[in-house]
This record gives sequence, structure tokens and C-alpha cells, in this order.
Amino acid sequence: MMIKSKQQNVFKYIAVKKTALWIKRSREYRFNLLMGPIRASKDYNATIAFIETVKKADYDMFMIGAVDVKNAMRIIGRYILNYLGGLAKRTTYMEAPAISFPYNGMTKIIIFAGGKNQNSDMGIQGLTLHSIYLTEINMLDSEFVDQAIKRTSSFEDAKIFGTFNPRGTRHPFMIRHLNIWKKYQDEHPDKKWLNFETLKLFDNPILTEEMIEDIKASYDPNSVSYKRDILGLITDPEGAVYRINDKTILDEFNPLRYTDYITVADMGETRSGTAFLAGGIGYDPSLKQKELHILKEYIHLNLPLNELQRLSQTQYAGEYAHFIKDCIKIFNAGPSIIYYDGDTDFAKDLRISLAKLGLGNIPIKFIPDKSTEVERINLGTSWLYTGKLRIYKECKNTIEDLRNSQYDEKAYEARGVMQRLSIFDPDTGHNDLLDALDYLMLHYRRFLN
Repeated sequence: MMIKSKQQNVFKYIAVKKTALWIKRSREYRFNLLMGPIRASKDYNATIAFIETVKKADYDMFMIGAVDVKNAMRIIGRYILNYLGGLAKRTTYMEAPAISFPYNGMTKIIIFAGGKNQNSDMGIQGLTLHSIYLTEINMLDSEFVDQAIKRTSSFEDAKIFGTFNPRGTRHPFMIRHLNIWKKYQDEHPDKKWLNFETLKLFDNPILTEEMIEDIKASYDPNSVSYKRDILGLITDPEGAVYRINDKTILDEFNPLRYTDYITVADMGETRSGTAFLAGGIGYDPSLKQKELHILKEYIHLNLPLNELQRLSQTQYAGEYAHFIKDCIKIFNAGPSIIYYDGDTDFAKDLRISLAKLGLGNIPIKFIPDKSTEVERINLGTSWLYTGKLRIYKECKNTIEDLRNSQYDEKAYEARGVMQRLSIFDPDTGHNDLLDALDYLMLHYRRFLN
């Protein structure tokens, strides 16, 4: 126990020393950037460096640029107020949210500006700023970043602070800004131009070793998410999104072991397939965890069929009703919820079809929370790695869709967003069962996490 405690103290010392040195260097360097994952204490440390610059400057106007001004005020604004110990107060400046505080006979004003959207640079034109702090700098509009930096050109000792989560090597921020700043520093080693530090999750001194291990446990060490969210690395996603192993596939299942199950229908459009899935919650005593098992599937694609073979929306509603009836036979009980992703006409047809089969008492719900694709991918990769998501061997199309799923490298390059590549095949669709699988996971997220 004593050894573990000493190790934790060493880790904390290294983390504090790293950020303390970065803060110290920021007194002299023009560009001061901290990159790292969520919970790596980037903004906490950047706030300290920024406020010390504000206090030292012989001028009164400064700016914090953010994707979401309200959220920036809530987080960074609170850091500022706490750091200054009651000296500062919230205010407004020309209708913009701001924080002001008296220092050395001068009232320092820090305005908060939104910089995410195109043309947001118009809102800060004409301002004269001594120094700026751009949080989530790689998510801000490039013109806004350029304009914000120009606003500091009147001061030789002006400083630019920025924090960001890692994205890919071809992200616009990397190409247009960071790579250029790095190159200039490399070509002029005698100049104090770029003070850049990468933080890992481990570098947050507040997190104990146990807390870090708990966070890491849900990440596949080989995944893009682990490299970004734990190690804080700039990573280009490529290849397969999901990793399937022998544990992922269920050779058999006992319907009596499931405490709850639901069904999901994802209605296809012209080019997409229509997919149904049934998934249930079971418990694995060997791993001491609840698991989501995908136990039954249905997939149908109209596109390769002739007009006589294609199914209408009403017919799909009938197919879904029979799918549910088959599930009831398997589990000897009805699903707790029937989800659908379609329009109100489909829901109306579904209710009629269920009533004809004597199943009109099961709750029908439109899928309410589709979440972001990044969250879906992270959830899927995490549950596959930990064994919380398993698929019955007869659900061959679901298994195949998982195996075939690839990262969309162009989307990541353009926007820094992880998403699945839409691989379209006129005979098989484009991994249409994955959306239905996502909805199952989102429903059971609160049970399994």
C-alpha cells in the first residue's frame, strides 16, 4: 500500500512539474498551446497562465474565444473567478459576456466571444486586444483565429493561448496554423515563438491512479479513442472501426437468462436496407458484469429487387410485427419496448399490424436519443473490448456489418470527427444493421455503464 501511495505521489509530481514549466515558459513565448484529452486539466492550467499575462500587461482589453460562450463562461469563467479569489466579477462589455477585475490602478476586461461559425470573425473586427485565449482552438473557424491574432498586433509582448483535444494530422487547424507555427519555431530556434505541450489523462493531478485505471478499463488499447482520449495523441483513424474476437460471438443462448429485451426497427430509404434487431440484457457471473446480447436480426433491401418484389412501408410494418411475434415465442414474453426509426405513418401501420396479431399492448416509441456518431463508435468499441456486447452466431449480417465497418478518413480530415464510412453496395446496402445496433446500445447505456 505504501509503495502504491509513493507511486501516485511521483506521478502527481511529474504532472505538476510538466504544467508548471509550461506556465513558466508562457511568460516569454508568443504562442502557448496545450493539447490533451478531456479531463487532462488543459483549461485549468491555461487559465492560470492567461490571467498572469493579463495581470502583467500594461493594457486593459483581452479576449477568450470559444465554440460555446455560455459553456466557456461556466468553466473558464469559474476558473478565473476562483483563481482571483473574489477580486473579479462577471459583467458585460458592448453586450458581450465579460469578466473584469481591478489591478495596478487599471480595470482589466476579458470579453468572451463565439468563434465557431463562419463569419464569426466579423464580430471582433476593430477590437484592440493585448492577449487572447482560444479554448478548443481547433474547433474554431480559421478566419476567426486569424482575426483574433491580428487584434493583438499592436503589442510586442502579446500572447496567444490555446487549448484543444487532439484530432488528425490533416485537420485544417494542423495544416493552417499549428504546423506553420511549429515550422517557424524549428527554423528560428533562438526565438521564443511556440510553447507547445501535450498532456495525457495521467497528467491531471486530481485523478488518482485508481480513477485513471477505471477510466482506461473501458477503452481498447489499440483503438483510436484510446490514443486520443487517454494518451492525448494526434491520430488518424484508418481501417476497421470495430474489433471482433471469439468472445464476441455467442454459440448458443438460453432465453430464460435474460431479464429484459427490446426490439428496434430502422426503416431504410431508397438506397438503405430496413433492419430489425432484438437485444436482451443478461449477466455473466465469470466477469461479474451485465451484457447486451444481440439475439435476432432481420434485414431487407428493396433496391436490387423489381417493383413486384419490393415491400411497401405498410408491408414492412407487418414484417416488424411478425418479427416481434417470433421474439415472444423465443423468450416466452414480450419486449419491454418496441422502438422504431420512421415516420408517424409507419407507427400507425405498426399498431394496426400488432393489433391483428393480438400484441397491441406493447409500448411503441420513436427512437428519442440518437446521440452523436462519435459517442456511438466509442460505446461500441468499448463494449466489444470489455465483452459487454456480444452477438448470437445466427445474426450473421450484424457480425458482418461490424467486421466491414471502416473509418471515414475524409470526414475526419475535414472536420476532425470520427464517423463510419458509408460503404454502399446495391445488393447489400451499407451496413444498415449498425444504426439499429447503435439504438439498442443507447437504450441500455444506463444499465451497462
